[in-house]
Amino acid sequence: MISVLIVDDEKLVRDTLANYINWGELGADAVYLAENGVCALELAEKVQPSIVITDIKMPHMGGMEFAQLIREQFPGSRLVFLSGYTDKEYLKGAIHLHADGYIEKPLDLPEISSMVRQLVCLCLREEAQKNPELFFYHGDTKAALLNKEVFTLTKTDLSQIRALLGTSDETALLLALHSLCARIRRCEGTPPDYVRNVYSQLGLLLESAAEFHGAAKAQAAGGAFVYMTAQMECLKDLENELLRIAELLYEEIRERDFDPVSQVNGYIQAHFTESTVTVDGIARDLNFNTSYLCAVYKKKTGQTINAALTKARIERACELLKEPARKLYEVGACVGYTNGKYFTRVFTKETGISPREYRERHHEAK
Repeated sequence: MISVLIVDDEKLVRDTLANYINWGELGADAVYLAENGVCALELAEKVQPSIVITDIKMPHMGGMEFAQLIREQFPGSRLVFLSGYTDKEYLKGAIHLHADGYIEKPLDLPEISSMVRQLVCLCLREEAQKNPELFFYHGDTKAALLNKEVFTLTKTDLSQIRALLGTSDETALLLALHSLCARIRRCEGTPPDYVRNVYSQLGLLLESAAEFHGAAKAQAAGGAFVYMTAQMECLKDLENELLRIAELLYEEIRERDFDPVSQVNGYIQAHFTESTVTVDGIARDLNFNTSYLCAVYKKKTGQTINAALTKARIERACELLKEPARKLYEVGACVGYTNGKYFTRVFTKETGISPREYRERHHEAK
């Protein structure tokens, strides 16, 4: 409960503050009025005010003396001085008491409202932090008691997210994540550490998917998130970061705007004569995950990358075999096969005849 105590010997000031500021809208539950420091102290013992707005110069007990006693008895109260005086001694006193605000008369209601709104937020945050679970679920906003519903992450939940991450359907994935986050949010009886662990597992899925898709930024963000979850104080922060990484993943995929098949075919045509070419090397040079690249290429072409590489080499070898001056092992070396016997074995398997027979048949046809 947020309560405000207004202390001023001028009735007009008290009434103006009480009646012309929308305290409920600012988050205050109750407003109490006192005409001097003595009355205010008696009232403060009963209501334990969250925020105290006090005049500095008052009869019976000055504002500074009253504020000193408030600080001693209610150290958690927020203190605001209200005065028509600009005497440096008063300002020094306010600083010494670690005042949260100082407002000069005549009253500026918008200024006071703005200050009170900020102080209410600070009070609510401190209040919520006394209950870690309340703060975890609702942050520094005003909230009722938590419900007792408990969330349990299932294998089906993880399987659904994992399957969607393997597709290019960003909308479906984000909807699934939003739905899962909403279910977690509604179950306020779930221990925060369990929820953090759930988000850590989701972060691992995003990191793995980002690696698979070759999305370096999302992969790094996902990896960092996995370790950050244990320190994140609020559920909202966990939600926001998880969804940000998911969006980053698909943003990277869109930005690349690639056609993996064309890139692989282009790479093969440029490098098939090199004996050191491997599928892992192609994926690395093109900045793809090997498994992902192989899966996409096979799905779109019906053949493996190795098969495409072999085909390019054998097609070139057939052209070179038409040149009688070239020795067979030289032809093999020209298309990436440094071992002549291995070249013959691969050529025979792909064409059904040996390189020598191919050359002889070509010459006979002529």
